[in-house]
Amino acid sequence: YDQGGAWAAQGHVIPALLQTLLADPYFALPAPKSTGREHFNKAWLTALLQPGWTAVDIQTTLVELTAYTIAQAIQAQTPQTHEVLVCGGGVHNEFLMQRLQALLPSSTVNSTAFYGVDPDYVEAVTFAWLAARTLAGQPGNLTHVTGARHPVVLGAIYPT
Repeated sequence: YDQGGAWAAQGHVIPALLQTLLADPYFALPAPKSTGREHFNKAWLTALLQPGWTAVDIQTTLVELTAYTIAQAIQAQTPQTHEVLVCGGGVHNEFLMQRLQALLPSSTVNSTAFYGVDPDYVEAVTFAWLAARTLAGQPGNLTHVTGARHPVVLGAIYPT
């Protein structure tokens, strides 16, 4: 655990590692897309490491990979973006937030807390919103985000 990204902030990006990481075929896939530990994990990273690279520089490079790929996705999908709201664990990584701001100079990068939504509870708020949409009989999906063919009321209500 890297409290606030303080440890990673002490290192330097390893350009060769960053280029190797960015060459992963996942990054070339079109949006919408999603993945997690089933693809990006310790074994994936370990296979790409070379002797002589320090742990802190590897961590710095991973933060840069994260910030860079987020920034690239925003610029590719919505180049007119003026504000980026960050939630989840990454919002607590000050170094990551600094890198996002540096890579998105024409945008303001803020925590969702700026608008009164606790960044640690955005998922819970989202599910509450989805439930409210279902109860109101309204679609809960954005087709341009999800890739769905048409708007759909999500879930079902089964009265007792």
